[in-house]
Amino acid sequence: MMTKEELPECPVATTVSLIGSKWKLLIIRNLLVRPWRFNELKRDLEGIS
Repeated sequence: MMTKEELPECPVATTVSLIGSKWKLLIIRNLLVRPWRFNELKRDLEGIS
């Protein structure tokens, strides 16, 4: 875990650094809208394996 001093000043950059990879953010974005089946997510997120 990063200390407060190691985190970026920008709140968005801090959130991204804490959550992790781009796929996690995109999956969370989709799941906030509605429940998705695994294959729906896979089809919707082009390039994910």
